Amino acid sequence: MKKFLIFLILTSLLASASCSSQADVPDPSDSTDAITAEQTLPEADTQTETESEPIPMKTFQNPLSDVSAPDPCVVYHDGYYYAVYTEVFGINLYRSASLETVVRDQKRTVLQGGVGAATCTSIWAPELHYNPATDRWYIYFSDATKPFDFFSIRMMCLESTTSDPWSDYIYKGCTDEGLLAIDQTVFYDKGSDTLYTAFSEFSSDKGQVITLAVMDNPWTVSDQRIRLSYPKYKWERMGKTEGKDERVNEGPVFLDHDGKLSLVYSASGCWSEYYCLGLIEYVGADRSPANLMDGHNWKKKTQPIFSAANEVYGVGHCFFFTSPDGSETWISYHGMATPDAGESNRFMYAQRITFDENGLPVMGQPLARDTEIGVPSGET
Repeated sequence: MKKFLIFLILTSLLASASCSSQADVPDPSDSTDAITAEQTLPEADTQTETESEPIPMKTFQNPLSDVSAPDPCVVYHDGYYYAVYTEVFGINLYRSASLETVVRDQKRTVLQGGVGAATCTSIWAPELHYNPATDRWYIYFSDATKPFDFFSIRMMCLESTTSDPWSDYIYKGCTDEGLLAIDQTVFYDKGSDTLYTAFSEFSSDKGQVITLAVMDNPWTVSDQRIRLSYPKYKWERMGKTEGKDERVNEGPVFLDHDGKLSLVYSASGCWSEYYCLGLIEYVGADRSPANLMDGHNWKKKTQPIFSAANEVYGVGHCFFFTSPDGSETWISYHGMATPDAGESNRFMYAQRITFDENGLPVMGQPLARDTEIGVPSGET
């Protein structure tokens, strides 16, 4: 019995010593320096942030046309791009919500078969313009008044029947019945309520020259006119071979950017790899008709502003249009895939341009055909 009591006492003493020893070991959770599991892995670190997928940029590649589409004119209006180009035997108007499909989506014929003086045998370079003074759209083009007779070619005009460009058009006549000229374009100056026109006239002494004139109305050129440019420099006189003198100034188009007015035109033979763009800058003090019709107030650049590069040849006969949100200016033009492609292989191209500190266009170079080009700003 005594032995059993002694055993119990010893067991109790050993157990007490063991508990005392464990109590002396510091508990990490009681330490002021301890780091809790929550502090070690804060919530922000334990959750994987979901990165939003980048929205792929919508792009297209040139050319925009599957067939030859020379002298392309592209306009953006109210959700659609509209386009016309030289088709010789008629005029078709194209439209699409996407620049990439501008001539491959919707199509309507606005002129086919002889109407008025038009024979629909030599239709060249149609252009689509809106005139705010009349709230109508106009298509300017040239055609022969006698079938296939070059010397009977005259500038002509169609007018929309409503304020919608996708409407019917009526023939308004020759804009100058007695003048052998092509490539008519217009510019409406709101400040002076004056409609101006420029076109390529076949002169007897200087080849094809650019004439600037005032219009009496959208379908009649007035007698107020001046010769603005003639083929003066070598790059304006190139044919298929370097030594052939072609003397061409044609395809004029006005460019009005932030109050800076200029005229861009095409030079040299359109059938050659040397076709290019030149520029005439308006330097007048204001836009009064007297100043605008003074040839001294126009300054011609001595070098082309846009020419063949990146295996795109014969670039020219352009038009300018804005992006859907109005923040960008774009150029449409035609180009060839080879230097000797000729007139029947000129396809439609488009790309964005910028402007320098003086408000003049910076054209860069024609982009190669495999270039991925971001669509105009605001296009959905």
